[in-house]
Amino acid sequence: MDHIVFRCILVMVLFVLSAGQEASGQATAIMFRYLPEGAEFTSSVLLEGVEEGPFIDPVEFAARNPGGWGMTAPSSAEFEAPSSRIRSVETEGVSQPLGPQMTVEAWFRSQSPNQTSSLVSNRVSESEGFTIGLENDVPYLEFVLQNSSYRLDAKTSVEVDENAWVAATIMYWQGALTLRLFVDGALHADLVEELSIPSPYSISRPVMVGSSATGSPESPTLTGTFTGQLFAALIRGYAATDEYLNSGIPHDGGAYFGLPSYHDYPLDEQRLPADLRIQSSPVDIQQRFFLPYANDLYIPQGTATRIEEVDGEEIPFVYISYYHRTRKGTIGLQHSIIVEMNARTGLVRRTFRLMGQLAYSHAGGVAYSHNALYISSAGVLERYPLPEWDPSNPEKYLDLEADSDGTIQTPSKASFVSAFRDTLWVGDYRTSSDTAPFLFAHAIDENGRPDPDPVYRFPLPRRIQGVDLIESPRGTVVVLSRNRNSTSAELLRYRLDALSTTRIVSPDSVVIMPHGIEDLSFLPDGTLWTNSESGTDYYQRKSSGAWSSFYPFVYSIPAVSILGSSVSTRQDENPIGSDFDVDVFPNPFVDTLNISLSGSGGADGAVSVFVVDLLGRRIATVAEGIRAGEVRTLTWDAAQIPAGMYFAVIKDGSRRWVKPIIRAN
Repeated sequence: MDHIVFRCILVMVLFVLSAGQEASGQATAIMFRYLPEGAEFTSSVLLEGVEEGPFIDPVEFAARNPGGWGMTAPSSAEFEAPSSRIRSVETEGVSQPLGPQMTVEAWFRSQSPNQTSSLVSNRVSESEGFTIGLENDVPYLEFVLQNSSYRLDAKTSVEVDENAWVAATIMYWQGALTLRLFVDGALHADLVEELSIPSPYSISRPVMVGSSATGSPESPTLTGTFTGQLFAALIRGYAATDEYLNSGIPHDGGAYFGLPSYHDYPLDEQRLPADLRIQSSPVDIQQRFFLPYANDLYIPQGTATRIEEVDGEEIPFVYISYYHRTRKGTIGLQHSIIVEMNARTGLVRRTFRLMGQLAYSHAGGVAYSHNALYISSAGVLERYPLPEWDPSNPEKYLDLEADSDGTIQTPSKASFVSAFRDTLWVGDYRTSSDTAPFLFAHAIDENGRPDPDPVYRFPLPRRIQGVDLIESPRGTVVVLSRNRNSTSAELLRYRLDALSTTRIVSPDSVVIMPHGIEDLSFLPDGTLWTNSESGTDYYQRKSSGAWSSFYPFVYSIPAVSILGSSVSTRQDENPIGSDFDVDVFPNPFVDTLNISLSGSGGADGAVSVFVVDLLGRRIATVAEGIRAGEVRTLTWDAAQIPAGMYFAVIKDGSRRWVKPIIRAN
């Protein structure tokens, strides 16, 4: 049996066995929870010297201040050792029939260096129990049982004035005790110990937050040991799954730093916790990060990627478009946004608010090309030039102004968009009740502005959510995403030259995906990025009709899962020769195109020049086996060629140079 399925079954068994065990009537899945200013969600606690209230990081001020973007500031409890301390009111222990099963978590920000602090603990004096804390800023888990102490230390320390999420799991099963320690969604340490633990196991109380305790459980003496902001503390009565614990968090500035807050339901409700609704993926996942801003009522739609040089290193970035939707279903109250995330770390670098025609749109698709983002929605393509990142002035929240000359109406509904070879590929999402959907190709000129008249139109299957294209060893590949029904999703792969302008063709292959899939974007190596709207607040908070699947991630699929191998679509900056250059003019052109060659070419100087169409088919050979130094300008007569977008290809052996060209009417 798959270990993930097994763990979920075990958790459900424990959940059922422990039902009714709580003296207070709380949901047994949540044994303790402290949320600053969260009265209906918080266990009964005693606070001393703790100040609760909204916390706005200075970098979050533009978005989260009362007159800002409308995002919510997280609540925090401000601790200052030794005067600040919290403990739970309950002192009666909780009985677990099969041995200890728990997850302990803390979301916090340290404001003092070299802290040795208790964050969450149920140990009074030398009693048995657990503690997660900091020792010289290094997170640790300590579990004391049967006069033995088991300890895990993180690999690195947490930084002062930086948010951190520490989680630990304690799980006993069939004679083995397993401990694991996570920091910011990464496993730092684990331990498996063979031993016998008598059943039932009693988890003692009270629970201390930011405090150490001496004395007795009935009358403990507390000393505050933590200085900083604490955003939440949580103890679950089961070991949470890897899909939750081992996923990167975006640090979006909101509650739980970007983890879903959907487990914030009243403690007296017997509901399945949110993390247990996260489903495993049917396809290999390369990287997985929680989607940012879901707690701010945004729903993800489009996906785009780019490679940027940062400090001499090429870093991949992923862009996600969102629209705003309240829990009651109201839209248009807040601007749509674009989030820029580091695709290696999952951290949000910048967030853009759309200020153009599509400011309050569904923002169904986003594409990157010509140093701009292209947003598609409601039959409109809108170009937003992307401001250059300035590390000396790292503003996180920026208004994005539209290019007035870069907006077009498209025959498509513009449900999604991707950029490939200086062309925007725009498609329709349509159900069986709509007219037939199509995929349109709009050429982009040298200024990055799209042509309103598409050069190609291909019929699409219904319910398509996204598209992207990539040059693979087998030719140009088109991949479409589709939520086939209410529980399953898939990727459909085609060869571009196999698409028909008159009928829907069958895909070469189908890859089963997590439900809720949206738009697609390839990186040059063939890694495919997408996101899921299935885990968003609007769908998961609904009292009825909530989506059966829960996959709140932006994630990548390795190229081998889609294409069969890794690829590279990047061309050398100067592939033919160090002093070789090519120019085409005029572009766009009407009947004739001039192709200017200068320099000596490659090793033998032999160069071939030909033209291909968008399907990669050679439609004209301009020159064959010439030497670049012998001919300065070639002229191609295209009078008999239909208007549209083509590519001039200059080839020298295995190296080539490609220039997009547009044949105008």
